Amino acid sequence: MLFLDFEDSVAALEAELAELRHGGGGGEEEARLKARIDRQLDALYGRLTPWQTVQVARHPERPGAREVIRVLGRGLIELAGDRAEGDDPLVAGGIARIKDHGVVLIGHDRAEDGAPRPAASGLRKTARLLRLAERFRLPAVLIAAAAPAAEDAGPALRACLETALDLRVPLVSVATGALAGPAAALSVCADAPLMLQHACLSVVTPEAAAALWPEGGDAARTLSAAADSLHLTAAALLAQGVIDAVIAEPRGGAHREPFAAAREIGAALLARLETLRHVDGGLLRARRRERLAAFGRAAAAP
Repeated sequence: MLFLDFEDSVAALEAELAELRHGGGGGEEEARLKARIDRQLDALYGRLTPWQTVQVARHPERPGAREVIRVLGRGLIELAGDRAEGDDPLVAGGIARIKDHGVVLIGHDRAEDGAPRPAASGLRKTARLLRLAERFRLPAVLIAAAAPAAEDAGPALRACLETALDLRVPLVSVATGALAGPAAALSVCADAPLMLQHACLSVVTPEAAAALWPEGGDAARTLSAAADSLHLTAAALLAQGVIDAVIAEPRGGAHREPFAAAREIGAALLARLETLRHVDGGLLRARRRERLAAFGRAAAAP
């Protein structure tokens, strides 16, 4: 497992545990080490800074959208293509069942190297799947491990956002990784936007925000300050009313127990789907638009 910069103490304990197991040890000593690791993880992950949260959200072993869809979606019929130019492999989607609910599942993954990719095709594919959900009167579920890059994809992004806002079927989203950029707005256009505990969402990356800081400061402190200023953590966005709920992660982050994290996502999705399934389509559309219009609205003076 890849350990993050702030996990040195956990890495040392894990190395000690591996050495103990390699030497044939176990029993009480192994249980003692495991308990120490659990306590250390609880202490570290109970006080993550926003920048540390970004690092966790970007962890390469964190479950991607396709992994979550494989766990949740029974009988998935995957659909490809944007019906214009081609298919974006970073956008997965199709018709499936989550327990007793037929749904259209859409997944936004990040590239393996983490680099942004042209996203017009993926955004058109997303819009096509959303329209398919409405045609078959199925709820749409978006699992976003990353936000598609919006460079040179403005018209496609605008059309995708308009499609999401116009839907007359439920739309539930779950942000599972590090979402940044204009396309991150798609996740908050849902009727019920959810986030994993250590996911993050912002209009720009901390690196882009840090580039606007005055020169001459310490680079690490500037990056940390930029992450603080973006209010990008799930807890901060919940407090601001941008998302509806935070989904708890396994001890030490979803990358340590991807399957358990996917089960928690599934439980949260089912609860929202049950709540939204009987709501009139016109009311869903109106509430969705009103909710988005209320973002950033100044509080009325007492």
